[in-house]
Amino acid sequence: MQQDCRCGEMVVMFLAGLAIGGVAGLLLAPHAGAYTRRQIQNLAEDVKEQASNLASEAKDAVENVVQQGKRIVS
Repeated sequence: MQQDCRCGEMVVMFLAGLAIGGVAGLLLAPHAGAYTRRQIQNLAEDVKEQASNLASEAKDAVENVVQQGKRIVS
């Protein structure tokens, strides 16, 4: 159980670092506004997809724990 919490914390920290790095890179990059907006849109879509995948994995993990609990109780 303790490893699951650390893994979740690491994923959140990774995603936060990814977002901060992406935003900093975009703000400091010498590109046109349209190009920068497209990059921001792509970054937002990537983060949304990663969050969806993370939520799905969390759901699966919870379902596995529930199934194990049911087997233990039975």
